[in-house]
Amino acid sequence: MRLLNHIGRLYTATAQGVLEDAALVIEGERIAWVGPAAPGPPEEVRLHIDGEVGCGGALVTPGLIDAHTHPVYAGDRMAEIARRSAGASYTEIAAMGGGIGATVAATRQASARELRVLVVERLGAWLRGGTTTVEAKTGYHLEREGELDALSILAELGLDPALPRVEPTFLGAHAVPPGKAPESFIDEVVTWCAPAAAAGARFCDVFCDEGYFSVPQSRKVLAAGRRAGLVPRIHADELAHSGGSMLAAEVGAQSADHLLYADGDDARALAEANVVATLAPGTALAMGRMPPAHTFLGAGVTVALGTDHNPGTCGATSMSLVIALAVAAFGLSVDEALTAATAGGARSLGLKDRGAVEAGKLADLVVWDAEHEGAFAWSYGLAPLKVLLGGRTAGR
Repeated sequence: MRLLNHIGRLYTATAQGVLEDAALVIEGERIAWVGPAAPGPPEEVRLHIDGEVGCGGALVTPGLIDAHTHPVYAGDRMAEIARRSAGASYTEIAAMGGGIGATVAATRQASARELRVLVVERLGAWLRGGTTTVEAKTGYHLEREGELDALSILAELGLDPALPRVEPTFLGAHAVPPGKAPESFIDEVVTWCAPAAAAGARFCDVFCDEGYFSVPQSRKVLAAGRRAGLVPRIHADELAHSGGSMLAAEVGAQSADHLLYADGDDARALAEANVVATLAPGTALAMGRMPPAHTFLGAGVTVALGTDHNPGTCGATSMSLVIALAVAAFGLSVDEALTAATAGGARSLGLKDRGAVEAGKLADLVVWDAEHEGAFAWSYGLAPLKVLLGGRTAGR
């Protein structure tokens, strides 16, 4: 057992809230005890402590959880990002040969080895920034073997102790590839679900939105994914109010993501179905529209946060930056945003072993270069002093 001591403020992301002048004990990969530094752990625990890590009065939180990312890609789309900043719409850029299709072309040209190197670099950046769990989607091959190779990369890297934990998502229905009709492509993707599960996917996602896949097409993919043992997630109501939120509620998805055009009825449906709303402030700002975050919270929907790291709208890997953006752009309190990036992220991924500081949880913890959680809303990218993954100092 090891003692993490001299914690100025311990943000537990539980009903305990924030503990001042706190300590915790780690046994193996998990938290064994949490409480006040004085008097400290009970004698029966103290007898087994054989090491101590001092935190110097700093803020400690659970490891941050990024609940929405797209890290398996090659190439960049900087020119189209500049065009969008000058007024071009998402749809106009796609019509000019940009958008997801441009990344698909670049990613298909890259070897699996090249892609692996790129993903390792990106995952390393997440961990250095204090993110200990990353949901990671495929979706930039849009062909069977490439999608399965991407899942294999994610599954393999998720076992690397020098990288964050990875929760792989199969997103074969990300866009319609050139030369394919939407309905026939959906029929192909349906047949990939079982192999995707075998390759390491936990979730099945679909881009249900205007210009991409309809509600009936999306329902078909998610149903096939569930038959293969994959948990449904969905890109919903990002580009228009297209029915994705209601579909998420209908199928009992783990999470509905983006939700820029969702409304009160959608919020109530998500709450009733216990679907998490995973929001991406960076992408919302890039798109120029904010999701109704307070409507979700008011309806009782659990809110999670994600970078939506992707080559077209948001290149961030810093979840501490996302917390700051959620405060500034969505009007969340620091407590609401930090909870969404920890306990909310765990709910979005259906994980009960992380996202909070309490006995029995994984010892995924971050010691921050700050004394109070308010620093998240001030620094716009608060830096960690130390990241612990399963109780051990993280990184290569």
